[in-house]
Amino acid sequence: MQNVSLFVFTSLLLALTPGQDFIYIMIRSISQGVRAGFIAIAGLLLGVTFHTLAAATGIAAILLTSSYAFVFIKVVGAMYLIFLGVQAFRQQGKLEIKKTQDRASDLKLFKEGMLSSTLNPKLALFFMAFLPQFVSHDADAFQNMVILGLLFILVSLPILFSVAILSARFGNFLTKNKILSQSIGKISGVILVGLGIKLGFAEN
Repeated sequence: MQNVSLFVFTSLLLALTPGQDFIYIMIRSISQGVRAGFIAIAGLLLGVTFHTLAAATGIAAILLTSSYAFVFIKVVGAMYLIFLGVQAFRQQGKLEIKKTQDRASDLKLFKEGMLSSTLNPKLALFFMAFLPQFVSHDADAFQNMVILGLLFILVSLPILFSVAILSARFGNFLTKNKILSQSIGKISGVILVGLGIKLGFAEN
């Protein structure tokens, strides 16, 4: 594995950037409280595990076929990080979150969280693009990517738990504060673009 400290930093940044799963946790925490948010997080992380294994299996197969293909994936992945950064930077206005009136059961919360991440094609593409950036072409790709995926989960947990807690207590402020929303997007966007450029030109 390469640049583990950079991987941890990038994972923290991405966990802080509002996305589909981030917003889902906010919705459930605002409408049903912290416990509901935690259950949703458990489901989301199961989906993340699925994407980690899927990406690790695919990249390992590609690596066995061609090291050039692996380098190509890393370059495309770096470009994708830049794309995510530009999108985050251009984020406008407040977070679009509507309170739900239904009170879902624990099982439904878990299943919704799992499906939200498992069936998210953007998340699948993200893992295919992100994890290979930190694996060298001569390493055990499958093992290293699984380890990185688990590390991503561990790094994300404190952020996700904080999102659930803060959303349950200060949901209205977080969703309606335009300045806060734009600031998170612009700061995250600039850093993601920089990371994409750095990884794109890094030695493979």
